[in-house]
Amino acid sequence: MFSIDQNCHSLWDVLPKLQALSRRGVSLTHFVEDIDVAFTSLGSGLDQADLRLARERFHHSGGADWGAALYYSEFLGRLPVDVRDWEPLTGMKTGVLARQLGRTVQDLFDEFSPSDNWQLIGSSYVGDQAHHRVIGDLSVAEAAGFLREVLAKAKADMLRAFPARQSQQRLLEWFAREEQLVETLLESHARGSLPELYRAWLEAYLGDSVKLAAASELFALGASAARAGMLEVFLAHYDQAAGLYNEAVAESAAKLRPLKTHEGELPFFAVLIHQGRRVRTGLWLRGTHLLVGDRPFQLAPAARLLPPGRQGRLPMEALTAAGVKCLAGKAAVLVLQACLQDGGEPLAMPYRGSLYTPVSRLLAAKLAKHGLLPAQLHPLVRVRFHLLDRMKSLDTPIRLPEHLAACFGQDEIPARRLGENYASLAAKAVRRLEMLTAPAGRKQWQEQTFPRLARDLAELEKRRRELARTAPKSEEIRNLWKQAKARQNELLAGTLRQIARDVQLRDMDYWDSRGALLPWAIALAGQSFYDELISQAEVYEEPFCQEDDLGQARPHPALL
Repeated sequence: MFSIDQNCHSLWDVLPKLQALSRRGVSLTHFVEDIDVAFTSLGSGLDQADLRLARERFHHSGGADWGAALYYSEFLGRLPVDVRDWEPLTGMKTGVLARQLGRTVQDLFDEFSPSDNWQLIGSSYVGDQAHHRVIGDLSVAEAAGFLREVLAKAKADMLRAFPARQSQQRLLEWFAREEQLVETLLESHARGSLPELYRAWLEAYLGDSVKLAAASELFALGASAARAGMLEVFLAHYDQAAGLYNEAVAESAAKLRPLKTHEGELPFFAVLIHQGRRVRTGLWLRGTHLLVGDRPFQLAPAARLLPPGRQGRLPMEALTAAGVKCLAGKAAVLVLQACLQDGGEPLAMPYRGSLYTPVSRLLAAKLAKHGLLPAQLHPLVRVRFHLLDRMKSLDTPIRLPEHLAACFGQDEIPARRLGENYASLAAKAVRRLEMLTAPAGRKQWQEQTFPRLARDLAELEKRRRELARTAPKSEEIRNLWKQAKARQNELLAGTLRQIARDVQLRDMDYWDSRGALLPWAIALAGQSFYDELISQAEVYEEPFCQEDDLGQARPHPALL
């Protein structure tokens, strides 16, 4: 089985996922992600040294602040929000919403978009906007201070979230050991890369129970004919394959940009050395040439093509000579490449891991239907820990973040109250959000939730109509309009706050299996509770078929 992850340290869920599988005797190879873009930051320029920790968020321009190299999510924290996704719920465009509230769109994004996920962000551009630093380009020397800062933020967050004396004592002991481990790793890998340090961090916990490697090895140039075959399919059948890819993106409603097919854009990238940096850049098909960034490489003639997946059009020798290290698919395609039966394995993911698997599943079905899949696919394998459900047995006090405290009427509750109520809170949030999508439902909800405002508005409207009939030039009509507008804005603001809460409540089960499960479990009930999470984790297959119902998921055969 394969596993591929960013952020491979003890403050993220990659470690428990690997432990849960290895303790079941699964033969597992974990690839530390080193070929993904390291980070981005809105407004960053070329070659800027502006690294910093910031909350993951969207901006009104459509850009985002995010990082894949290093991050920590606060306990039960908010997920990032694109405020424009709320337009079906408010019934108006975001710009109109902002003007009606007397605010700007930027105001709304500043208030509602930021998450509680602290990420290392900065400019990814090297030389131009086509070459982006990858995680493997980050040195330990460059990242050391941010690693310490992330540990400090995590420690402060957990000491806030778990106020009981026993919880805090366990946390302080755990962090003391972990901080010492990190200092040792920083010293021993002072001249290495951040992914190399991550690999050693995992080894400190896993020993030799899991084989560890780098993602750049899995997708190295020439490493697998089948993985390269996925790119060959797009080269030989570009219009059809690219069209199917764009269909999958559109049907999934995922936040992926469709390919610019009029420019020959491919859903793949290359990793290479550029201006002394390890970077990735896009691939494009232009006539008989493969463009790696802006550099053309002559493809083999189409007459030499073999069946799909074995076309052999890639100029491997020329690419190698040019310093290309890897060729890999973008998110949705990369998952398929890793799972191809010819050279691939089932791919392990946490429950609620990867937003792009719906695109992968749709694309796999479409390619297979048209005979364009280079090989059959192994399934995804999900690992689910049911952390929130297991909290039902615990009386440990937890301090809730603000958006959850409002639901319980207090910020400190026993863990069992959250475990017993989170599912019903999420279900109610889903029903409210569904209600808000229809104008009639939105009006009904507002009348039920804000009866005083609704009555005031109805009365003001009634008086306005009467005056319009009897005294159409009365100054009072203008005053009534102003009063109605103020109450309408109050109603709209209340609706917006409820949407913000409900969007977070709806996605509460993200924390079922994501985040810093190891120290959170220790804070909740000690090492034994964490060991139970690992030993009792649910592991199931998720094949690449549209028709699959996760409710009918079956255990992976290797675990039977």
